Formats: sequence, C-alpha cells, structure tokens
Amino acid sequence: MISIKRVKKQTGITLIALVITIVILIILAAVAINAAFGDNGLIQQAEKAREYQLNADSADSTLLNSATEYIEGIIDGNGNSGGSGETPTIPSTVEEAKESEFVFTEKTTIEDEHGNKITIPGGFKIPEDSGDTVQEGIVIEDISASTDENVQGSQFVWIPVGKFIKDDGSESNEIILGRYTFNTTDGTSTLIQNATNYTEDVKIDSLYTEFPTYQEGIISDESDGKNSTAKDLKGFIDSVNANGGYYIGRYEASYASGNGVENYKAASKITTEYSTDNMSYKASTLWNYITQIDASQVSINTYLDSTTVKSDLMNSYAWDTAIVYIQEAGNNNYANRAGNSISSNLANTGTIGDEVCKINDMSSNVWEWTTENSSYNANNSLYPCIGRGGNFYSNGFTARRGSNLSSTKGNNVGFRFYIYM
Repeated sequence: MISIKRVKKQTGITLIALVITIVILIILAAVAINAAFGDNGLIQQAEKAREYQLNADSADSTLLNSATEYIEGIIDGNGNSGGSGETPTIPSTVEEAKESEFVFTEKTTIEDEHGNKITIPGGFKIPEDSGDTVQEGIVIEDISASTDENVQGSQFVWIPVGKFIKDDGSESNEIILGRYTFNTTDGTSTLIQNATNYTEDVKIDSLYTEFPTYQEGIISDESDGKNSTAKDLKGFIDSVNANGGYYIGRYEASYASGNGVENYKAASKITTEYSTDNMSYKASTLWNYITQIDASQVSINTYLDSTTVKSDLMNSYAWDTAIVYIQEAGNNNYANRAGNSISSNLANTGTIGDEVCKINDMSSNVWEWTTENSSYNANNSLYPCIGRGGNFYSNGFTARRGSNLSSTKGNNVGFRFYIYM
C-alpha cells in the first residue's frame, strides 16, 4: 500500500518584495510632492495663475478708469482729461484759479486776496488778464457754458452787491442792487428804487420805469410801439441776493452766429477784425444798427442753451448798480464821463481805452439799449425804448437815459448783456 504525503502550500510576501514595494512607494510620493510643491509645482502654478488673473483685472480696471476720466474730461470741459487718476484740486482763490486756468464745472465761490467772495458759474475760468481783486475787476471767460463756439471766449465782469474790502484795506460803502440817479456834477448816486421793491411802479424823472413782468416788444405803429422788458426780473434779483452779485459783459456786444434775428447770439469779446460797413452782420464785429426789440431777443438767446447761466439785455438795476460799483472802486464821477471826449469815431469794442474795473465802453463808442421803459410821448408818438451811456456821435455820458422809438437803430446804437446764475 502506497502512502501519499500531503504538502501544505505556504502563501505571503517575502522580505525582499516588501522592501521593493516600500522603495517604489517612496519614489512615487517624492514625485507627487515635487509635482505639487516644487519650483514649478501645481500649487505654485496655481498661485501664479491667480496673480496673473488679479493683474489682468487691475489692468482692465485701470484702463476703464482712464477711459472714463478721459470721457468725463471732454464732457466737463475741465482740461483734465488724460487718465491721471487724480481728482483735480478746485481753486479756492482768484490767484489759484488764474494760475491754474482751472475751468469750473459747477457754481463755486472763491475769494480774492482780501477775502471778498466771488461766485463763479460752471463752464467758466478766470483768464490771465483778470484783475486780482474785486476792486481791480474780476473777469470770467466762457469755456464751455455755451455750446456755440462763437460765443465761447466771451468775458464778463463781476459786479459785487454788498460791501467789499478795497486794496488799501478799507471797506467800501454798501452797494445795493437798485435803480439810481447820479448828480450831474460829481456823480454822487441816489437810490431811487431798491430791487427788493421791484414790483412797485417807481418812475425816475417821471418817465422811466422797469416793468416787473416780461413784455415782448413790438413795432406795429410809431404811435403804439412797445419795448422789450426783462425776461425774468425776479429770477435775476433772486440770483443776485443768493450769489452776492452778477456779471455784465466786459465789452459791448459783437456778432456771434446766425443769419436771422431769432437765431442770433451775441458775444462779449474783443476781436481784431473791424468792418467799416455798419450794416453788415459779419462775425466778431461790433454789433450796432439793431433795434431794442432785437437786442433783447439776441441777449436772451445767447445763453438759452446753457445749464449754468442765463442771459438778458441790460436792465436798469444792472446798469445803475454797475456804475455805483465802478465809482466805489475808485473811478470818481464815472457816471458823468462823456463818450465823445474819448473817441470821435466808431471803433470795435474794447479798443479805445475806456476801461474801468476791466469793463469797457460804458461811457463811449455806442449807446446801449436796456429793458427800462419810457413814457415819453412827442407828437402822438411813443418813445418807449431807453438807451444808456455815451457814444462817439454826440455828447452822451455813462449814466444818461435817452428815449427812442421802437424802430430806432443806427450805427451809434448797440447793446450789452448780462449773465446770472
């Protein structure tokens, strides 16, 4: 009988195999760690990707901000476009505004070196040839207040209401917005109507009245013609009280744009161009040979599209108060300065040397229409339109009032307009 011996099979891992397995695992772990944390590992690559994304976002943001600033600079007209990323410093003094040629984008109050306050409307700057103080005359220049390039560049002079400090440190008398008469010898002013009582029917020399509500002038008949009156007298007076003053044209009006009276606009700026043809409507020449009615419409239209200022033909409050200011600033008896003693010929505005407080030709060159009304009647004909100032043609003077027909126009008759905020 054969005997069979069963042998039990042994299973497991040898020591050598175990060592080899461990070594392989260590190698794989080293590779994985290096791939994750090495110089160019996955984590470092992810961090770099994150930095690249942040940098791209920052670049995009910078580019977008620059583009936004550039567009806003163009819209505001502030001369600061270009993507500097810095908010421009708004000047607080006349000196700073002149030096920087800063264009104010909104109404801003600044001071001269004596602490006198001046309110600057949006779209204007203080040009280099402005005075430094209220006594010298503060000039503003239109940069973007009008959309008409022919009107841009017009200059206006600040007429303060209240008291101001003079250059010698003394205080002026109080300037009251009102209608005045002036002594024909020394120019001393007498307040006849305070603007706070603008609704009252107050006549100067029993003839001259400033109507409180607007009437559009007409030329239908020499016997019943009407003058145009202030468009918004209350708005003007309220603005002066709120802002401490107003602005009048530095120069007599010159042609700006348009070829029909309804679309005309006036400029208040000096030009080198001069025309001997007084009938021409050539751009940039002195605007004369115009009726009071048309002068009113032109003045109103000049800043009709502006969001920062309004304009109108000079009213008696604006004219008389300007004379009071001029004389308070040291120009004694300017009320009686005669126009034909300065120039015997018609000249372009601002060229004959009649300048006080940076204001030109109130006493000379051409008579200037206003919105004041006259009840003067001669031979059954009304003369409702009032011209102020002197001219080259006859012996007029700054404070003079003269009545004329609604149809009157001539080479010695022009106008000036004012602006308010």
